[in-house]
Amino acid sequence: MLIGNAVHNIDTKGRVVIPAKYREDLGLSVVAVKSADGCIRVYPKASYEQFLEKLRQGTAPMVKLRRKLIINAEELALDSQGRILISEETRLSVGIKDKVRMVGMIDWIEFWNEEELEKVNEANEMSPEEEMALMEQLGLA
Repeated sequence: MLIGNAVHNIDTKGRVVIPAKYREDLGLSVVAVKSADGCIRVYPKASYEQFLEKLRQGTAPMVKLRRKLIINAEELALDSQGRILISEETRLSVGIKDKVRMVGMIDWIEFWNEEELEKVNEANEMSPEEEMALMEQLGLA
């Protein structure tokens, strides 16, 4: 299960260490995709393949969505030190330069520019009542 968060530096070659707590669930091969919400999502390869299955719809809007989501996807391998190399173009497109905040999202991890993540978290702030209502909807309260 991919939960929690961590901050890591990006080395001079553009590589970032995947924390040990994430490596077992991610496996040795991952797929990195720029997300519409301003981060990079990193999926275990098997999970991304399931994601792609859902996109295999034939309608024109689905083909358009498929193209948008797949065109910049990068299949990456963890090296012997648990690092991955995400292209500079992808990193810079979401404002990640020398440091990255990784956030576990159960099935994938997100790579964020820390300032951008703070803005997103502030914008998505919810009251305790809203939180409880959502928990009740899910049968978790």
